[in-house]
Amino acid sequence: MLSRPFVASKVLDQFRELATLDEASDTVFSPLTPREVEILDCVARGNSNKEIARLLSISDQTVKNHITSILRKLAVNDRTQAVIYALRHGWIKLGDNV
Repeated sequence: MLSRPFVASKVLDQFRELATLDEASDTVFSPLTPREVEILDCVARGNSNKEIARLLSISDQTVKNHITSILRKLAVNDRTQAVIYALRHGWIKLGDNV
């Protein structure tokens, strides 16, 4: 019984260390697929689903499916929240080449 708090303490210390490593790392983890990031980037640039479909040579329904997946993965309610979330995490960037 006495060793359990010690084990829990060690596990928490390891999680804290991992969190620190993630913050200091140059690599950016994204739960989104490269295609979903590409679509989210198009959304951030103000493109409609129809425009994104045309730009990426995919169907409107495929764009809708990707956006639904993005919203679910990021646990956000709309496209604007998804874009803000991605910008804050560095997954997409807005530059001069809009």
